[in-house]
Amino acid sequence: MRGALASATFASASMANRGSDMLEKRTWAVVGNHGKNPVVDQLTERLRQNDKLVYRVNPYGRPPAEYKSLADIPDARAIECIDLVVNPKMGVDVLRECDTLGIANVWIQPGAGDADLLAEAKKLGIRAHEGCVLVELPPNPAAGL
Repeated sequence: MRGALASATFASASMANRGSDMLEKRTWAVVGNHGKNPVVDQLTERLRQNDKLVYRVNPYGRPPAEYKSLADIPDARAIECIDLVVNPKMGVDVLRECDTLGIANVWIQPGAGDADLLAEAKKLGIRAHEGCVLVELPPNPAAGL
């Protein structure tokens, strides 16, 4: 475990904060199959409408995502939260990359998590929250929606 993550806490949907403090984070990366999965683009847009800086990462390397991995993002260490929208096996690889980069918060969309992924997050000291950004982060009326 990396020093910066050793003291991180583990969260789940059953905890009282329901991820609300993660929603306060300003810099995000949405990791999923942008361009193929419309939910990935909806998540990216919802975060941006709420004044978040959002990087698009597609582990499959397809556009419109700008990056294939978190490590490809300039200043990736400034990312405060990852929104995970990939299968759990691939998600474990993303968690390991988060650990290397010192990213301590991962939001796990429905279908992206399983027991192994949650166990890996706990082992690495990465704080994980299972939930849907589209449900928990309301549209921003100031964004014209």
